[in-house]
Amino acid sequence: MMKTYIISTIHAVISVLSVCIFYLRYTVDLTQVNRIAGGGMKGTGDEIMAYSICYSIGYFTYDFLIMLLFKSARTTSALVHHVIIIVGLLSGLFAKVGHSCHFYLLIEELSTIPLNLKSIYYDRPYAHHLLSVLFVISFLFSRLLYGTIICGYAFRTAPRFIQLAVNASDTTTLIFVVIQTVLCLALRCLNFYWGILIIRKICGLKKSKKQTTALHDINKEKKIS
Repeated sequence: MMKTYIISTIHAVISVLSVCIFYLRYTVDLTQVNRIAGGGMKGTGDEIMAYSICYSIGYFTYDFLIMLLFKSARTTSALVHHVIIIVGLLSGLFAKVGHSCHFYLLIEELSTIPLNLKSIYYDRPYAHHLLSVLFVISFLFSRLLYGTIICGYAFRTAPRFIQLAVNASDTTTLIFVVIQTVLCLALRCLNFYWGILIIRKICGLKKSKKQTTALHDINKEKKIS
C-alpha cells in the first residue's frame, strides 16, 4: 500500500502543478466555448493539456487495476470514481468534448496529497492530525468549491456548444456531450457525497470528544466527593 500512496501522491503533485503552471503561463478564458467545453484552441497553450490528461489516464487505469486486484485497496465509491474519470478523460480526449474542462479539474487532486500523507504518517499523531485538517480544507476548496465553479463554466457554455454541433449536424459530438454531462454530474454528486461523509465524521469526532470530556469531568467530581 505504501508504494500505491507514493505513486498516487506523485500523480497528484504533478497534476496540480501542471494546472497551476498553465494558469501562470497562459491566458485562461473559461467563457470561450471551445476553451472550456470543447477541446481547446490552437495557439493558446491548450495543446499541452493532452499530455497531463494522458498521464492521468495512465495513472487512474493503474490505480483501478490495483483496486481490482487488492480488496483492501478499494471501496465502491473509489471504483465508481475511477470509472467515471477514465471514461470521461478518454472520451473527452478523443471526441474533443469537455477536454479542457477535464484538465482544469485535475487541480482537484490537491486533496489527494494530504490524504495519502495522512495514511503514510498514521503512526505520528501530530503529523496525522495536521494532515487530516489539511485534507479537509483542501477537499472543500478543490473538489467542492473550485471543481463546482469549473463545471459551472462548462455548463454555462454547453448550450452554445450544442448549438454549434447541431448546426454542423455533428451527431457524434452531441452523443459525447450527453455522455460528458452525465459523467460530470455523477462526479459532482460523488464529491458532494464524500463531502457529507467528511462533515459527518468531523461532527462525530466532536460529539465523541464532548462525551469523553463530560465523562472525565464526572469521574473527577466523583473522586473529589
